Amino acid sequence: MAIYSYRSTAYWNETDAAGIVHFSNYFRYCERAEEEFFKKLLGGFPGILSRYSVIVPRVRAACDYYRPIFPHDDFRVDIVDLELGNKSIKYRFEIFNESRGFKAADCEVVIAIVDPSVMKSIEIPGPLRELLKSVGARERNPER
Repeated sequence: MAIYSYRSTAYWNETDAAGIVHFSNYFRYCERAEEEFFKKLLGGFPGILSRYSVIVPRVRAACDYYRPIFPHDDFRVDIVDLELGNKSIKYRFEIFNESRGFKAADCEVVIAIVDPSVMKSIEIPGPLRELLKSVGARERNPER
């Protein structure tokens, strides 16, 4: 079950020369899902900064692509896992082409928790950790 779902439509300007959504846009779709998720929880990324004094830069991104999304297809991005490390959060996303009825991609993004005053990673603030756990995040398996 998804922790959060984001729905949208693909547009022509997001396509490549083959007329399918360019691979880089899948990361944009994941980021939109993440931003909408945080908007619901804290009023967006500015809420993370103002409430916890941290920023959340991406430090890793990967995607496995299965089938394309075409212009005007409706799609859904599910945040299916939030894994809390000491100083980072790993997201797992599943992207579905709802117009055509198939999974389009699996993506993973890791964000660091950073103190912007010194631009160094820090531990996830306790209240943020607890908030994320309350909506379905899990602690990283210590053996990993």
